[in-house]
Amino acid sequence: MVTSFSLSPIESLQWLAVLKNVSLVQTTLHGKQSWRLLGPDGHPIRAFDVFARTLERRSVNTRANYCRWLAEFFDYLFEASIWTPTGQNGSASHETLLEVLEAYDEYLVLGANSGNAIARSIDETLPSPHISRRSSATKHAAVRKFLKLSERVRAQMLELTKAGAGSAIIDEQNLLVGIGDKHEIPPFQRRALITNSMLAGVIARGPKLIEESVLPTTVPDITYEHERAFPFDKVGDVLSHLKTYRDKALYALCAASGCRISEALQLLWDDLDTKAQAVRLVAPKSRPSCRSYLALDPEERDLLVWKGRATPVTLLIEPFATMFFEALAAYMRYEYLPHARHGFVFQYTRGGEQGRPYFLAAASSRNGVLNRAIKLAGVEHVEGPHSLRHMYGTYLLNYFPRLDGTYGLPIGIVQKLMGHRQAKDTAKYARYDRDLLEAELKYANMMLFGNGKVRSVNELKRAALLSRLAEVEAQLEENESQAA
Repeated sequence: MVTSFSLSPIESLQWLAVLKNVSLVQTTLHGKQSWRLLGPDGHPIRAFDVFARTLERRSVNTRANYCRWLAEFFDYLFEASIWTPTGQNGSASHETLLEVLEAYDEYLVLGANSGNAIARSIDETLPSPHISRRSSATKHAAVRKFLKLSERVRAQMLELTKAGAGSAIIDEQNLLVGIGDKHEIPPFQRRALITNSMLAGVIARGPKLIEESVLPTTVPDITYEHERAFPFDKVGDVLSHLKTYRDKALYALCAASGCRISEALQLLWDDLDTKAQAVRLVAPKSRPSCRSYLALDPEERDLLVWKGRATPVTLLIEPFATMFFEALAAYMRYEYLPHARHGFVFQYTRGGEQGRPYFLAAASSRNGVLNRAIKLAGVEHVEGPHSLRHMYGTYLLNYFPRLDGTYGLPIGIVQKLMGHRQAKDTAKYARYDRDLLEAELKYANMMLFGNGKVRSVNELKRAALLSRLAEVEAQLEENESQAA
């Protein structure tokens, strides 16, 4: 039985996306945010409702992303239908449908520049977003989930029909006819594109073929962008350009702990030890009866986001740890509104929202505040709080001082401190510093071309590091002279 959603009155609907052929609207399911998709005729698409229902236990961000990505895929399919000649029954071969699915990645990434004729044709009337291969692969997750679900639903309905327990609402007919010249098709055939077969059922070896061939999860390795890590020596300048102590404390915490912005925003006073200057980052699901969470209404509680941090333990690095606790003290003294409603550390500080948890604020508004400070500080090529997480990982891996006089922590420890469950996740953030890699390459070159004399590894390292030290000292002298 398909769970039915009830659309809110049209004047209260929140439109997440109005695309060319479909519209994605926000609604509520069991007290949580959900979404419905309206087709070209303005009616909800039932297959999308089934898909949205399966996402109920996912985080609100995941639900929103998956629903939007699937809506974009539906928009593509509807557009593909106007380039498809219709037969007497509006059907298509397996091969044709596979061609349309296979063209989706080419359409997203290359559009008119693709070697795929279908991708080029659809780009003429529905311009490609020209996203990266990695972003395209991310969008595929929602499409694969829908296609697998479609196949399961279709198989179950056909089984019930054969047993005489119901009638097949999932048609065994194929979909598209073949790609050719652009033409208009009747609305009922456009709706059949989605509702009559739930799509995946027309594909032989459906889910397995989809996963392995049509919408693969893997993409070519993409070189790490060194600039994604925030410049360590510029954080203080950015914090000084933030106008509130709350924001100074918030982003100093992100720099000091390498935490995600969502983890920082959901920090409770119970998670702070100001005397020991320690911070714990605790998953909301681990304390569901917490008073602060119960003070939220169901839709607000649904906005609590946690990406699976493996440990509550944090290592706060200096000088940002001191900056955080100093800004926190000023925030408590001058901006914080004492109350007994909840225990979230960061709250709205002005206007009618004063006292409400700040994690409820729009991310675009928060990011705008930080990005303006970044611009005022003259920092280029980075934006958003996530660059602070990259900086933290890079610092721990390369420069963190150790008791034995060496620098840099093993990646396994960095993984633990960043809260990752797998080392491969940490590798995205904590990359070996480019300067150190260049020094290692210099060692190798000097071994081969060291004035004809083979030198030991330690000699090479000493020469390279002394050269690097001279560069750093020269830069420090230049900075001091500019400051004077």
